[in-house]
Amino acid sequence: MQILFDELETRLLSPKLWKGFAPPVGGIFPNAPSGNPVIGLFDDFLGFGKTTAAASNVERYASNGIVYQGYGDDTAVETYAAVPTTTPAVDENGPGVIAMQAHTTDNDISVIQAGGGTMMPFHVIPTRMQELVFECRFKVSSIHATATTGETNVFIGLAGTGAAANSGVWVDDSASMASNNFLGFTRMGAMSTTMDFKYQRVSGTESQKDDVATQVADTYQKVGFRYHAARKQCSVWVDGEEVTAARVSSAITGATPWPSLYMNFLAAVQYQATTSHVLYLDWWACAQML
Repeated sequence: MQILFDELETRLLSPKLWKGFAPPVGGIFPNAPSGNPVIGLFDDFLGFGKTTAAASNVERYASNGIVYQGYGDDTAVETYAAVPTTTPAVDENGPGVIAMQAHTTDNDISVIQAGGGTMMPFHVIPTRMQELVFECRFKVSSIHATATTGETNVFIGLAGTGAAANSGVWVDDSASMASNNFLGFTRMGAMSTTMDFKYQRVSGTESQKDDVATQVADTYQKVGFRYHAARKQCSVWVDGEEVTAARVSSAITGATPWPSLYMNFLAAVQYQATTSHVLYLDWWACAQML
């Protein structure tokens, strides 16, 4: 993996969002400058590859020391390296980008989850935690300018164990998330160019902050969030700037449906009847002070 300090404010981690955290070294976050111990993961997918062939639509991948569980209704198109079309210097899909695409049958899904689908190191339980930051750089191949039923569902963020499975992210033929812990960004098939910030716990009614980000087709974007331990709030960030109107209050983080279990990185796309888009992931990072 590769961290270039002159890219921290542009392509890589957003400085204002990650204030107080030291940049990752070899994919691992060192102790914070304050001395706080930190657990964290960073993956730019430069080492991404399949380690276990599909069995019952479940696959395993590894990248930079991180093991991913994947599920795809058609493993031939599920998750793969996005090979550069030109040289990396002029092609956004340079080394270290992976592409995810669901098959073209209604409700087909492609999903990957870090930790092999079972190791869940991160949480946002107010009574037990310090600062947590998540950020990811991604793009979607095509987006309709107006709400169109049948677009591809997208989720990027943190999710609880068992989400990398058939119907593990969304309820089929529904706008509802599956019963699990989710905290992240979602774009549902009937939406237009916007993404919502979603939060949910197992058996809890899902909730969200609407329209926190606007997407442009085939254009990379950074989305992230930060849980602030002192004030027990969660801030939402897009391209390195806070979306202040989307800040989640302490009244919300202290009650249902705020996630109440441990989670890890998850990305998913689901085909919804008419259009199968490609989700490109450049990198993701999550770190938590202890």
